[in-house]
Amino acid sequence: MTGPTALTTSCGALYFTDRHGHPFQLRSARHPDRWQLPGGDSAPGETPWQTALRGAREHLRLDMSDEESTVGRRLLAVLHHAPAADRPLARTGFVFDGGTLDDDRLHRIRLTAEHTDWAVDTLWRWRSRMRPQDHRRLMLVDRARRARTTLYAEHPDTGADAFEGVLVLITTPAHDRVLLNLRDDHPGIAWPGHWAPIGGWREGHESAHDCATREIREEAGITVTALRPLPAPRHPLIADTTTVLHAVYDGPERALVLGEGQAIRLVPREEIPALRTPPYVAHYLAHL
Repeated sequence: MTGPTALTTSCGALYFTDRHGHPFQLRSARHPDRWQLPGGDSAPGETPWQTALRGAREHLRLDMSDEESTVGRRLLAVLHHAPAADRPLARTGFVFDGGTLDDDRLHRIRLTAEHTDWAVDTLWRWRSRMRPQDHRRLMLVDRARRARTTLYAEHPDTGADAFEGVLVLITTPAHDRVLLNLRDDHPGIAWPGHWAPIGGWREGHESAHDCATREIREEAGITVTALRPLPAPRHPLIADTTTVLHAVYDGPERALVLGEGQAIRLVPREEIPALRTPPYVAHYLAHL
């Protein structure tokens, strides 16, 4: 069975990071609120890989063709964009792993009139610099690279799989104590120096449940029960791409094993207001 012909354009891009693993992007001259990967729309007869190489050559003045044997044409993500008001045709994007831009290559970048700036930053700090939908795609591409796999996504996408991280409020069975982690006081991470719930980025093809279970094991060394989504209104500081869950821990505090951060505790709820915590903590505790 066939239907009306739908026209689709294609594009190709390269995903670079610096030597610290921080994503590299370009600021659009036409839309200053948009940061983009080097690439562009495919010309007639051009493959997405050829488009990606041309994008690096034209937008950065870097010839990556000699790196093909190292990069290996590794496809990280296929991104389908539905037609929009400013773009009447659907578009399918192919993002390839561009490898690492060392300090020498970064210093050799020469921008064209299409872009006004370039930057490298942590995934967390990119969130405040980008539109939410653009940041979600950046996180998906970075997740694909970390897992050495290829991921597919659609925009807009509001399905159960459209998440990139979890936040887990863990309490004792009576909800009278809450598991909190004192985060490292390093720039570029979420809530440095704050007492915060367990949480982290999604890896590979994990479900929200699997992601939460892994993060709890890595950060606290424990097993929890009754892990479920927390039915509460989303706090404005929590991104739409973060799934918030609640779990119960009925074991002893001495069984906690610090895996990340400076300290980990089961904190009595009455002591939490005196701690330095993200504003969303009180919001979600009120909905347990």
